[in-house]
Amino acid sequence: MELRHLRYFVAVAEQLHFRHAAKIVNVTQPALSQQIRQLEKELGVVLLERSRHQVRLTPAGKVFYENALGVLRQVDLAAAKARKVDSGDAGTIRIGFISTAAIRVLPDGVKRLQKQVPAAEVELSELASGEQIDGLYREQLDIGFVHAKLTRDVLGTRIVARDRLIAAVPESGALARCRRVDIRDLACWPTIMPASHSSSGFHEQVRMAYQMAGVRPEQVHYTRLLQTGLLLVAAGVGVSLVPESFQLMHVRGVAYRRLRVDPPLCEMVAVWRRDNALPLLARFIRCLPELG
Repeated sequence: MELRHLRYFVAVAEQLHFRHAAKIVNVTQPALSQQIRQLEKELGVVLLERSRHQVRLTPAGKVFYENALGVLRQVDLAAAKARKVDSGDAGTIRIGFISTAAIRVLPDGVKRLQKQVPAAEVELSELASGEQIDGLYREQLDIGFVHAKLTRDVLGTRIVARDRLIAAVPESGALARCRRVDIRDLACWPTIMPASHSSSGFHEQVRMAYQMAGVRPEQVHYTRLLQTGLLLVAAGVGVSLVPESFQLMHVRGVAYRRLRVDPPLCEMVAVWRRDNALPLLARFIRCLPELG
């Protein structure tokens, strides 16, 4: 049984006239009659009562008509959805992100996408940069937002934000009373930073800032996510260097201070697999800023 058999039968069932139905489905009347007979033979039931002057549905034909109509509606719906996904007007996009992206870049991009494509479904996963890159390679994510310098040909990237580094310090400590802090003073405190991963990223950016100041932290605590470090700062465990946009995250017990000497800007990039042909991904990328 093929879909055309269902369409032919539905046309006859609705017209109750073979010649009229043949015009609707664009086949000859003899061919239509033959297709209906083949369908009845395959099903092993009579669907239509035929006479010289009348065509009527049998009880079995009425039941088959109702169900065939439902099948065709589902097929048409599936085809319409497939066309929307193919054009980027629907579908699901899986996005990984770090907390920095959640402050500004990610919400703006998602809002633009949903305004353009109301039917789009967005799946968000907060993951460390290394986890996102692994997820892209395993094709578990469509796009990620990371602090990393990537040179692999399989991955496409776009710089979407640049931030200076600032110090997050305990609000009740001596460092919070300074308008600007010296990294050499920070080195005396336990330093909280995200763990390193295989791609050069935020961990290396923090290390470089200390190296430029000619010091090394006396003690380092590693976290998986940047915002976890803020909770430890608030508890007085140590200090942390974070992107300036983190000032928008008001964590009780944390004060943010500029550095006396600014290290190089910290870049956040959107990253995706170049061979990912998802049309919705291409539309989302166009919704993101491009800083070059």
